[in-house]
Amino acid sequence: MNNSQKTLGIENLLFFLLKKVKNMNRKCILILVTIFFSFCFISLSVAGKKGNSRKGKYLFRKNCRICHRPDGKAQEMSPIQKKTKEWETVFAPGKYKEFKCKSEWEKLSEEDLIDMFQYLRDGASDSKVPRGCG
Repeated sequence: MNNSQKTLGIENLLFFLLKKVKNMNRKCILILVTIFFSFCFISLSVAGKKGNSRKGKYLFRKNCRICHRPDGKAQEMSPIQKKTKEWETVFAPGKYKEFKCKSEWEKLSEEDLIDMFQYLRDGASDSKVPRGCG
């Protein structure tokens, strides 16, 4: 579908809405349609926020794997040990405050956390390519 076809589709949609709703002012309809499309585009841009999995793997090994390994002082942890939803719960805003390693989390930037989350989610047990930490 090329741009002219998309434009025609949007114009047809607007014409249909204007024709069907006689009680509403055309400006109101155009405003509503504009808000709707703006919301769709904003939603797509927010949903598309992905981290860098390679950088996340590096950050995980550097900051977390030191303690979260078989002979470490914390419980062993690798991407495959949790499902995607479980990693989302771990990385929920403010959740880290419950962890013993809270001070380590606070040293990481928002971007670092997004990258690390991407790495762990990509390798989760229910992902397309589950993986350990190796």
